[in-house]
Amino acid sequence: MTRAEASLVPKRLARAAWLTFAAAACGPSLTTVHEGTIRFEHCYRLDLEPREGKPQRTACWKLWLDAYTYGQPRDRIDYARRRLHSLENGNGAQPELKVAGEHRPESRQFYLVMPGPTSVHAPPPPIATVEQPAPNAKTAATTAAAERPPADGCAADCREEWESCCSADAGAGCEPCQKKYTACMRGCFR
Repeated sequence: MTRAEASLVPKRLARAAWLTFAAAACGPSLTTVHEGTIRFEHCYRLDLEPREGKPQRTACWKLWLDAYTYGQPRDRIDYARRRLHSLENGNGAQPELKVAGEHRPESRQFYLVMPGPTSVHAPPPPIATVEQPAPNAKTAATTAAAERPPADGCAADCREEWESCCSADAGAGCEPCQKKYTACMRGCFR
């Protein structure tokens, strides 16, 4: 290595160190994010305190939005804006905190049949899923028979009336019976 090349090594290391430091310094510091989180929780606690007045809650949310939003997630900022807007518009109601077991968790769609593996090299355990029985022809026919079309009883009466009329007036044809049948069927769907 020549003397010129040797003098470039420290410069390159210094430049790499500076770039690493600059990249790390671009984001919010942990202290800033932590302070914002603590202040958010403080304002949220004030909302849940029945003794605290609306002016204190409004001032807390305004201060948080003005000074502590740097590095905070968007959902917190949106919540604080909505909460401040509702407090300024006269809705001083406290938010509900649902920590009791009121909300039932969804039932699991699957569960493990066997205990989990004890070795990292073991294959994963099988998963049993809740299976719905495949519909067969019998089930489909029973379902179709159970579901009747609208006004089925009335339509059966109209059909019987038409058959008796048409067979009685066989010499005159079934045209007069057709008008009676049409009127009867229209009555079924009114």
